[in-house]
Amino acid sequence: MMTKIDRHFIRVEGRLVHYRRAGRGPVLVALHQSPRDSADVLPVVHAMAPYATVIAPDNPGFGLSDPLPDGPASIDRFAHALAALLRALGVEKAAFYGFHTGACIANRFAALFPDLVTGLVVDGFLLMEDAERDELLAHYLPPFHPQWDGGHLAWAWHRIRDQGIFFPWYRREPSARLNRPRPDLARTHEQIMEFMRAGDHYRAGYGAALSYRPAGDMASLSVPALLFIAQDDPLVRYLSKLPALPQGVTAGTAPDRAAAYGVITDFLCRHLPDIAAPPPPAFAERGVTEGLAWRAGGQGNPVLRLHDLGGAAALLPPPGPGSWLAPDLPGMGESDLVADPGDLQAVADAVAGLLSTRGWTGGAAEGWGYGGRVAQVLAKRHPGLVSGVTLHPGHTTAPPDLCPVDGGGHLLAAWQQARDAHLFALGDGLLPDPARLQAEAWCWLKAAPILERAWRAMAMAG
Repeated sequence: MMTKIDRHFIRVEGRLVHYRRAGRGPVLVALHQSPRDSADVLPVVHAMAPYATVIAPDNPGFGLSDPLPDGPASIDRFAHALAALLRALGVEKAAFYGFHTGACIANRFAALFPDLVTGLVVDGFLLMEDAERDELLAHYLPPFHPQWDGGHLAWAWHRIRDQGIFFPWYRREPSARLNRPRPDLARTHEQIMEFMRAGDHYRAGYGAALSYRPAGDMASLSVPALLFIAQDDPLVRYLSKLPALPQGVTAGTAPDRAAAYGVITDFLCRHLPDIAAPPPPAFAERGVTEGLAWRAGGQGNPVLRLHDLGGAAALLPPPGPGSWLAPDLPGMGESDLVADPGDLQAVADAVAGLLSTRGWTGGAAEGWGYGGRVAQVLAKRHPGLVSGVTLHPGHTTAPPDLCPVDGGGHLLAAWQQARDAHLFALGDGLLPDPARLQAEAWCWLKAAPILERAWRAMAMAG
């Protein structure tokens, strides 16, 4: 049976936090590595959902979670942020799993808040001498700021790709070469997308992990724990450097990542709490309903806002007066491919389903380009939901093929697509700041698999 994974948002100490949730019963918290998001721990979510309620947050500054306020890159700040999240969710006790950066956060959390922890798996850790730590902190985390010409994307492509070839990635020499096959194109692209979304905030999570000295916490853990590194993990050499461990804390390994999950699942199932998870708190600002991500706000007469091809609700102009609801259309923005974007009726029906679930009783709609076509079909098929449609100009030329290619050329093509949408559009033809272009390029890349058929459907609709 396919595991049903829900996605939620909550505001904690003023920060927006996104998390995935699956299963039922006692709580397991699963924490991802940098610069990934909670999708990185989906194998653990799927493995443990039959036995537990798995809560997998995007760490601060990654995925869809806001970064921590400015301050030092310390693992303590991430651990305290996790404690604040669990309080907001009403979680009293949990087992914890963390991978790489997530392992650092989980290990430190267990040292700071042992009464909240029933079991701990630390999957991949660093036990470095000072010289090695100083070198990594000096070279591992260069700034990552969008540049007007998109040149930062060429650097990012090889930075992420080389991480699967060398450790550390910047030491491109025989002694640092990993015994691995050529990096997988789809996986490299996936990691690039998460790196682009994190932006320069990636340095905070990585920096906290690299600065952390876990040996003292490991030697004094007072909760059942498995300190684990698989044999195909570049960090496996640190397994032999573990300090003397207290009773109830053991070291473990497995031949490879696939075998690792059996060992990890077995340990976690034996150390789950005896308290069931509370229901997720309601949140009105953002959500994901049956795979469609949405944003909402305002008060007064309701307006449905639908973005153009290759866009997202987050990129729309500011809303006018009244209440509003803006979904990311299927296969775009943060939404899953819940309907074929080449079938406007199917897309309109998916939006109608969201409106019904959200208790929408009717209102106006406005749409840009492709979104306008969807709004028109929605009004015809579901007249009780839409009282009128306002159309705004959208893209007038077919988008290029932006599917991933070796060498990362699709990243620069998406950057140019985002620039040209401003340079040759109606209006002043001025470029926004590079951070905005980065968000637009990300959205074009997310939509790459569906662009051709969605454009064709829009063109056929007139």
